[in-house]
Amino acid sequence: MRKFVFPNSKLSDLKKVVASSINDNPTRVEVLTSLLYKTALAAATTNSGCFKSSYLFLPVNTRSRLAEKLPQTTVGNIGSLILVPTTHTSEASLSMLVSEIKKQKLQLEGVQSVQQATENYKLAQSILGNDQDLETLFKRSYVCSSLCGYPFNKVDFGWGKPMATVITFRSSYMNVFVLMDTPNGDGIQAHVFLENQDMEIFQNDKELLSFCQLN
Repeated sequence: MRKFVFPNSKLSDLKKVVASSINDNPTRVEVLTSLLYKTALAAATTNSGCFKSSYLFLPVNTRSRLAEKLPQTTVGNIGSLILVPTTHTSEASLSMLVSEIKKQKLQLEGVQSVQQATENYKLAQSILGNDQDLETLFKRSYVCSSLCGYPFNKVDFGWGKPMATVITFRSSYMNVFVLMDTPNGDGIQAHVFLENQDMEIFQNDKELLSFCQLN
């Protein structure tokens, strides 16, 4: 695991680069997720010697997107899954990835009911079920979970606000990106989990580092 910090000023620059290509205004999370995935794919391709079809998974909180609004006191999580397949190098550009993420997010808007949200989740699972070799599937899958906007850095148990917040993460997936707001709110910190060989290349990528806060 390595932590990378992306200041808002750098993310604004990245958003401008992508916006000029897709004629739309992407979010910080959309462009950063795409950059991390693109860079990880490039690292894996370099190590293996060839490009391999991969998947990007983005868990989505569906509660606020339901057309049928639920009370805030409703117990339980209501989630959906965005699945972005990447079958060719041409689909791994920043503009293509951001466009696909926005397209699939739009399809989740106005989900009519909890039952429909459940069916959407099952559909994503059925697509994965067609890949018989689960171990290979996991190695070709990348999961990005954004916790930006959640007030972790403001939790006060009586000792004051924390200086830093760390999320522990255990998963069968080898490749994971966890995004959180920086403690002072001026950027995003990305916790990146990759295999050692891929990380060696990933952490030295010039494009990625050009948007990082270097210490």
